[in-house]
Amino acid sequence: MAVVLAAGKSTRMRSERSKVLHPILGREIIRYLLDSLAACGLAPENIVVVVGDNHREVEGALGGRYRYARQQEPLGTAHALLSAAPLVAGHRGGLLVLVGDNPYISAGELRRLIDRQRESRAACALISAVFAGDIPPFGRVLRGADGLVERIVEERDASPQERLIREVNASIYLFDAPTAFPLLARIGNDNAKREYYLTDIVALLRRQGESVEALAAADPDVAIGINDRLDLQRAQAKFNQRRLRQLMLEEGVTVLQPETVTVEHDVEIGRDTVLYPCTYLAAGTRIGAGCAIGPFAYLRNIRVPDGQRREFVSERG
Repeated sequence: MAVVLAAGKSTRMRSERSKVLHPILGREIIRYLLDSLAACGLAPENIVVVVGDNHREVEGALGGRYRYARQQEPLGTAHALLSAAPLVAGHRGGLLVLVGDNPYISAGELRRLIDRQRESRAACALISAVFAGDIPPFGRVLRGADGLVERIVEERDASPQERLIREVNASIYLFDAPTAFPLLARIGNDNAKREYYLTDIVALLRRQGESVEALAAADPDVAIGINDRLDLQRAQAKFNQRRLRQLMLEEGVTVLQPETVTVEHDVEIGRDTVLYPCTYLAAGTRIGAGCAIGPFAYLRNIRVPDGQRREFVSERG
């Protein structure tokens, strides 16, 4: 079972649209995460999406396949998870808890987390990220001498020494539900933001003698959610670069000056097609084999037969 926390506002996005519904390559941020959960075998009816004031917008976008819990007030991540209590009560197995504004959470990382928690039988296993350069302003993972996690401290509550720790929390958890869920009501809000942090459950579990493990992600970006428009643009560039690489190495497509080419989600391109500079293929486009697209082309929901050319030049061209 999984709970996706998606009640956050778009304050730093400077947007009226819910943050989790902003598109990356023509697809909402939250759908990348939901795809990863589906790839791990979770059926939609076993996924609870926690929404807030954005409930109509999110539910309208995702539809009725998922179950929804309503967080009445934005009082923090622990409070958000508690809002799902009526839908989680009685669950006796593992409970994945994730944030809906993180498109980088891959099925592979989730499987690694699930396997680790099964092997160790830890009350909580979480994914962390270790940064070699600048450390993002996220909660620091504090480990004991045995290597287990002792607690997580949010950056604004951390001491100068703790802020030097390079391992940060990625906000991806797998709890043993019967052990962890009852502790949520014991989490306080004695912190700089006066919020109920889900991260505080780690210290509570340790005081009970339970083990908490952190599994460092292969790619530190797994800890980077989308908070503002710069984060959104970085994600767009990263996913686009990944898709162009796949097209060139696996699907036999030539991409000239790939730094100027964008291929959105749900685009099909046949073998031996050439994408010329400054080409943008929006979602729903289908390109046959042996085609030439561009330069200066924008195609959306267009089907291009085999061997055809679509060329758009500037007025100076």
